[in-house]
Amino acid sequence: MNMERYINSKPDNFKPQEQEMEVFRDKHEEAVMLEALGKAQKILEAKSLKPEQFTDTYSEKLLTKCADYVANCEARFKEKDESKSFAMRIEVYGKTLEGLIYDQINNNKVFGDNVRSVITAKYDDYYAGIDSVIEGQNEDGSSYIGCALDATFGSPEKKILGIRDNIKSGVLNDVIFYESPFGDPPQIHGRLQGIPKIVIGMDSKHLTQLAELWIQNDHEGLAKNQLFLMLLRQIEQQAEVYEIVAKRTHKLEIAKRYEQIHTAISKLYKEQKTEQGIIMLESNIINDSVNQAIVQQLHSLLDLK
Repeated sequence: MNMERYINSKPDNFKPQEQEMEVFRDKHEEAVMLEALGKAQKILEAKSLKPEQFTDTYSEKLLTKCADYVANCEARFKEKDESKSFAMRIEVYGKTLEGLIYDQINNNKVFGDNVRSVITAKYDDYYAGIDSVIEGQNEDGSSYIGCALDATFGSPEKKILGIRDNIKSGVLNDVIFYESPFGDPPQIHGRLQGIPKIVIGMDSKHLTQLAELWIQNDHEGLAKNQLFLMLLRQIEQQAEVYEIVAKRTHKLEIAKRYEQIHTAISKLYKEQKTEQGIIMLESNIINDSVNQAIVQQLHSLLDLK
């Protein structure tokens, strides 16, 4: 989740003074989110993939080119005219969401025992808008790639429309710097080709609730939190809709990839619900504002208004 992509999502008539907002609702939320941000930043720095891990795979020329691209992006971020509160909100909530999701998938197994998350290098985040990749392992020890994730706590509309446009153009993004979490040596080390992309997210209110459990190390409370089931449901719903979009535009290979994700995540979603004894998600979870926006946008793609 990078600042440029959020800034670019602002309306054309954006004026910083019109967008000033309180970063936090109150002092309690401020204390919770700043502590959670610190925890998330440590995780992101330690666990994100680094181009220097791939000197055995890529030429120095390519690595330098990628490093220059990242440097240019970050220079442009600094030149943007967003308000301080807008930029801080992106930093606090965006990075906390990334770090928290990674930690809970890998260390608290909220997506099941056989699913892992990989945080991408900055190049893949900035260039392809891919924050992380989830990968699963089959019973026989082989692994399967799930999908690329782009996390948000704000409006998902432009992200979803971008995925739709890529599907129509027959485009699936590559992850240049990827290393599988399974296998010794890793089953994949290098380019991950044609990875289907999904947007996931939750609103700042729910993220704050999760962040409070997280900084308290309430592993049980987090494991039972239905917000993670909501994220699985978002992946399942989008995979199904993107498969339909791909079929409508005769992109059958892309449709097949999204169908595979839909099948795998549907199975995982049902397993996780059964394990937690849940028949239906609670209304306050379903009514998360980002979740609702994702659902509405998917309906729009299918002309089901």
